[in-house]
Amino acid sequence: MKNFLLFFCLCGVAFYANAQSDYKPATETQQQEMIQKITEASEKLNSLRCDFVQKKTISILAKEMVSEGQMFFKQKDKLKWEYTKPTQYELIMNEDQVLVNSGNTKNAMTTNSSKAFRKLSKIILSMINGSGIFDTSMFTAQLMVGAKDNMVILNPTQKEMQQMFSVIRLRFNKSDYTVNVVEMEEKNGDSTRIEMKNKQVNIKLNDEIFTITKTQ
Repeated sequence: MKNFLLFFCLCGVAFYANAQSDYKPATETQQQEMIQKITEASEKLNSLRCDFVQKKTISILAKEMVSEGQMFFKQKDKLKWEYTKPTQYELIMNEDQVLVNSGNTKNAMTTNSSKAFRKLSKIILSMINGSGIFDTSMFTAQLMVGAKDNMVILNPTQKEMQQMFSVIRLRFNKSDYTVNVVEMEEKNGDSTRIEMKNKQVNIKLNDEIFTITKTQ
């Protein structure tokens, strides 16, 4: 669990409060439309490949940490999150199996190892495909409308997630309602922004991409 959190939360623009001024609360009609479109897009999303740029701000440091890489997703629970710059690092999730590979060290584990681990893996998949974000047992959701994209602000309701995240923001493309940007604010004051680029939706992805070789 510790290695998994270090990978996803510490590998990586701070989200500035005034950025929300570009968005307005969705009306009831807009909320219904957004929920419907996000749900439909999630159900239609079979696979996704994209590049990403991650910007990480650590509260005690002034310098911004920038990482780049690529991501592969295949329904319903296969994910490869690969950092290529400035260092190589990857996370692979395949059903209940997880591999964290830092090049010299490989750590294989299972989401069944802890309740918090299972919930965190579910949140990660939700941030990629939009599934489960309206599950009130996991989040309270505020829907916002912008000129270029729409945003869903998620506040964790489960104790384990509240201890890690203050808020998660997902920005959705208005054309296909795939996720453009993920923003996370952590309890310790750190923040992460991940921008998805060059998205390829519902392309053929071989299962070999998500192969996990267990450590000895």
